[in-house]
Amino acid sequence: MKSSMTPRGDGVGLYLKVPFWDRRCYFCAFFTRARREDHVAAFVSDLLAEIQLHGRTNTLRGRTVETIYFGGGTPTLLLSGQLLSILEACRRIFVVDPAAEVSIEANPASLEEPFLGALRKGGFNRLSLGAQSFDDAELQAANTPHTAEQIERAVRAARRAGFANLNLDLIYGLPGQSLTRWLANLDAAIALAPEHLAFYGLTIEEGTQLHREMERGQLHLPDEDGLADMYQKGQDRLRGAGYLQYEVSNFARSGHACRHNLGYWTDREWLGLGPSAHSYLDGTRFSAVATLEEYQRLVSAGVPPIAEREPGTPDLRLREAVAFGLRTVAGVACAPLRERYCLNPIERFREPIERLTRDGWVILDDEVLRASAAGLMLADELAVAFL
Repeated sequence: MKSSMTPRGDGVGLYLKVPFWDRRCYFCAFFTRARREDHVAAFVSDLLAEIQLHGRTNTLRGRTVETIYFGGGTPTLLLSGQLLSILEACRRIFVVDPAAEVSIEANPASLEEPFLGALRKGGFNRLSLGAQSFDDAELQAANTPHTAEQIERAVRAARRAGFANLNLDLIYGLPGQSLTRWLANLDAAIALAPEHLAFYGLTIEEGTQLHREMERGQLHLPDEDGLADMYQKGQDRLRGAGYLQYEVSNFARSGHACRHNLGYWTDREWLGLGPSAHSYLDGTRFSAVATLEEYQRLVSAGVPPIAEREPGTPDLRLREAVAFGLRTVAGVACAPLRERYCLNPIERFREPIERLTRDGWVILDDEVLRASAAGLMLADELAVAFL
């Protein structure tokens, strides 16, 4: 039996990185650039060239693309025609499932109904709004480019444009945020009836404005107990509103879990396109160069814009598959991993499984390993035991 260090034949995802913003949020640590028309036009040309390059080199070997995800930055800073030309190139070059989930991230401030209507008509079928908060004071303190009113306006425009699969992203643990304020944000989001809601604890990344403020002692953040309370009360509030939790931070109406993101947690593979995009194909992880200039130089020369490459081993990829899979409510099905990597996860991780099961953090049931309700809150800590 061969491991998946040999080429795989199952479906894959596409991730397209659009690295532009109108205003940089104080918590953002991603590679992004301020939007300029000349930079945007050049980037679109380069991205189309990279897509064609992967077609010539047959990177995906005919594997079916099941999900396409435009992330950022703010992809919707591009013109609708530019976005549709990129999507059309993907459909032309790769084998794309007609029923593929096609998602795009958006900032609520930049959305108008005609623009959204063009995207929907052109094949985008899932919209993810970076709401973050419904409190204008919190939004202003985080330097987001939108207001609570603009979030609500964007949702209405998306519905009129025909989007029936809508996500709202929220952040809890913002500076000075109380539990009451956090739950009010959730209630405001629920009132807009999105099919999907995701909430993430604030992470202070090095190099961000919030990190600089923290180093100067200017941030007043909720303590660990306060954050745990926000998470648990948030879970309860969403479950009470009919949302099903399927991952640590993700909740959805039945049938609306994000298929693309699920791929990251369930050992699916994907090709990342654009500067600083990450990929995972045939057991190898690789990332693209993180400057527009170097990205343009390489793709113009017909050279894959790869900065780093990490070939995998069956044992490494098995460890990652278990660690990431424990973020999901469904957990890790061991049988497919055993077949894929020629390693038995239950035997390979006997010691941590026995220890974590004894302590009540994980549950092993009929070859499915999953985090308990308490363990799900400590998914990052659980991952360490397997990585």
